[in-house]
Amino acid sequence: MNSTTLKIGFNALGFQSAWWLSVLGVVVGFPLLGPLAMTLYLVIDHYSFTKGQAELVLILSAILAGTIADSIFASTGLLSYAGGYDFAPGLAPLWISVMWGGFAATLNHSLGWLKKRTSLAFLMGAVFGPLSYMAGSKFEAIIFNQDMTVSMLILGLFWGLAIPGMIKLYSWLEVRSAS
Repeated sequence: MNSTTLKIGFNALGFQSAWWLSVLGVVVGFPLLGPLAMTLYLVIDHYSFTKGQAELVLILSAILAGTIADSIFASTGLLSYAGGYDFAPGLAPLWISVMWGGFAATLNHSLGWLKKRTSLAFLMGAVFGPLSYMAGSKFEAIIFNQDMTVSMLILGLFWGLAIPGMIKLYSWLEVRSAS
């Protein structure tokens, strides 16, 4: 097994492991387990595999944009999240926010093959984005408050645009940092 395969494997497995720890942690009453696991994954990934400052900015941008998006989903009543903030029930919880950063860290590594495939990136986001929320709902970490079909269509459209958008943002950041 070569070093590239190990990097891609760690990137994919690290994110998936931290994703599961985020969902299960909030369900069993340890809402900080996921954010701690995701932070550890991001630190190891950053120091071992990150492709410069542009990727770090992408991760931070994804955390901010994802928190805003999931906060909109929560404040409009589309979704509810376990492990949220008592003082701000419409704000996406920390475990969701850090998941966005973890996901963004996969875009140049285990999902790097999507970079030049915008249509496929849209399709993957449209299908697998909503399925991630559905998986979270099976464990009662996320609650769908609206009609499931409508919710899945909204999430599908959002994620279908989000993945190509993050890929384009990274390309733009990379060009800017090179000049």
